[in-house]
Amino acid sequence: MLPPDPPALESEAFPVRIWRLLALGPIVGVASGTLSYTLQIWLNPRIVQEPIGQYVWVVLYNILAWTSWLLLVPAIWSLASRLPVSGLRKALPIVFHAAASVVISALHCAVAAGLKLAVLRVSGQPDRADRILSYPSLFTWHLLYAFEWEVLLYWGILAANHAIRASRELRRRELHEARLEARLVEARLESLQRQLHPHFVFNTLNAVTNLLHRDPSRAESMLVRLGDLLRAVFRSEAHQEIPLGRELQLLQHYLEIQRVRFGGTLTCEIDVPASTHPALVPVLVLQPLVENAVKHGFVGRGGGTIRVTARRAGDRLELTIGDNGRGAPPLGILQEGVGLTNTRARLEHLHPGRNDVRLSTPTAGGFVVTISLPWQIAPAAIDPRALDIPA
Repeated sequence: MLPPDPPALESEAFPVRIWRLLALGPIVGVASGTLSYTLQIWLNPRIVQEPIGQYVWVVLYNILAWTSWLLLVPAIWSLASRLPVSGLRKALPIVFHAAASVVISALHCAVAAGLKLAVLRVSGQPDRADRILSYPSLFTWHLLYAFEWEVLLYWGILAANHAIRASRELRRRELHEARLEARLVEARLESLQRQLHPHFVFNTLNAVTNLLHRDPSRAESMLVRLGDLLRAVFRSEAHQEIPLGRELQLLQHYLEIQRVRFGGTLTCEIDVPASTHPALVPVLVLQPLVENAVKHGFVGRGGGTIRVTARRAGDRLELTIGDNGRGAPPLGILQEGVGLTNTRARLEHLHPGRNDVRLSTPTAGGFVVTISLPWQIAPAAIDPRALDIPA
């Protein structure tokens, strides 16, 4: 069972902590002040003789100006989140942010002019006829030389907010689509898995019907073992894959039914190392293939031998189910029934492009099915009690 889809991701929360944003102010201020001071010396070497030309005052002003601007960034981000620009057809957000960018930039120019006046006064800069140190003149200077790039900064923050929103929405949709696809695959697997239940139940009941009048005790024994098998299957059907050791226990239940049917002339050789028992396999992957061997290889012949082997080959698990029955049809035309078709479909859903089902007829006779699938160990999340299968 997959967990429910997560709620839609929002970008209302500012992605950077405020203290980190404030710490960025001095860094940007020092860099900007150093560049400004260098340009002042290059354009007017005499400025170093004046108080405002001193490096410390230039850097101080830039730190204050940039820090005050960075304090506005969370507020701009909040406006962008509450009224996002989703497209040119939505005129209201564009008009709102156009007006907001002008107002906020003009307000910051007013704040920056006040900060610059304070730094000039503290630095001891004297009034001169060619440069009036007054708030109106400094405000006018900021409107002429700083207003346009502050408007651009506003729209840059707006663009960043829109890009993050779009990225998060894309990831949310991709996650939602992946979950829908997983649910679809799970539904198909459940359908394929449940298709097996009536298939082998009907076949077993047909065998019981044939024995009912000829040998009632054997028929009763088959029904008892069928009940044990169904209980074991229903306990394990909560999982699409179970450990190979558990799958072998299910197979043993099915073989007990067939041994009763064939009167002990059916034998099964299982060569599966204990080291492969934790490997995950689709539940009931062996039973339909063994059933095919019984149905197409031994019916009418009085029994035979089935051999089940498993081995690990690198990062693959190989399962082989062979018999010494009739083998391939006389004309060599093999029509796959429910068992093989279902097995191929389930493996392709569980391990798309990473599974293989091969059919072969040995020269000595009989028929062999080889399954190759990725090696995976049963996770601890699988509760062994949920897979408990009575011996």
